[in-house]
Amino acid sequence: KQWYQRRVRGYKLQQNWLTGNCYVRTFEGHTQGITCVQFDDYRIVSGSSDKTIKVWSTRSNTPWGGLTLRGHSGTVRCLHLNNNQLVSGSSDCTIKVWDLAEGVGWSRSRCTVTMVGHSHTVRCLQVGIGVVVSGSYDHTLKKWRLDTGECLATLRGHLAAVLSVQFDSSKIVSGSCDNTIKVWSFDTGECLATLSGHNNAVTCIHFDHSRIVSGSLDTQIKVWDIKSERCIQTLDWASAEGHTGVVRCLQADTWRIVSAADDKTLKVWSLESGKRLVTLREHTDGVTCLQLNDLKIESGSYDKTVKLWDFTKS
Repeated sequence: KQWYQRRVRGYKLQQNWLTGNCYVRTFEGHTQGITCVQFDDYRIVSGSSDKTIKVWSTRSNTPWGGLTLRGHSGTVRCLHLNNNQLVSGSSDCTIKVWDLAEGVGWSRSRCTVTMVGHSHTVRCLQVGIGVVVSGSYDHTLKKWRLDTGECLATLRGHLAAVLSVQFDSSKIVSGSCDNTIKVWSFDTGECLATLSGHNNAVTCIHFDHSRIVSGSLDTQIKVWDIKSERCIQTLDWASAEGHTGVVRCLQADTWRIVSAADDKTLKVWSLESGKRLVTLREHTDGVTCLQLNDLKIESGSYDKTVKLWDFTKS
């Protein structure tokens, strides 16, 4: 019987994703547009042009309040939440590590490490075991020690701002305003491949063991084969009712891509067929960022709100 109920729950969840059937919660409190979001099982985190980071509990019903982290002197451009550790990057050229554990004092005392080394906005970052990799408008990527903030390596090769980065144990993948995607060795920092095909800046990337998915200011989403370094699929408005505005963010998993754009929408796509499954409309201005798991999407917008799209409820 439990097996049957699990099957039914799984089927209902899949149907909700395919039809856009979900419960949307809105979180307000930032005084300017949202630039980056993260979430886990019980909280959501957002960064904003208002220079603050907000942390909300998703277990409580209040859309206001929560914890506000102050310390950056510029727009908070990127976040990575990992248990009680939050890492943020800003237009003030720094990266900060914050302790979100309950019982820690005032917000400034929660900042445990500040990493200094980039000469321009820190636009993207990802945290791994003991390490942070960041990308900046200064055209470089940097690898840092998480505990001390020491810069371990600087990766040079992009000819313009680095907008997106993701890494695993063997490689780092980055997207840039020079219209290219670069694949780097995680250990040596050597550039292994450069993927060209977008007609404008690569704003977002996501990769697994076999493919890279990228989004661009050219409003296209491309799927690349890592081994052959070739583009194997392009999703655009003409072929798949794609976005009519800049693709700001995308994430992918085993079966879907979710993208967010300046046209105020999020779109869910089939990764296999490239078919657009559903368009989600709730934001009143461009959608700048999103985070995704099997059950939910979190999105942030220029409309100053964070939205949590829950596909387990409808």
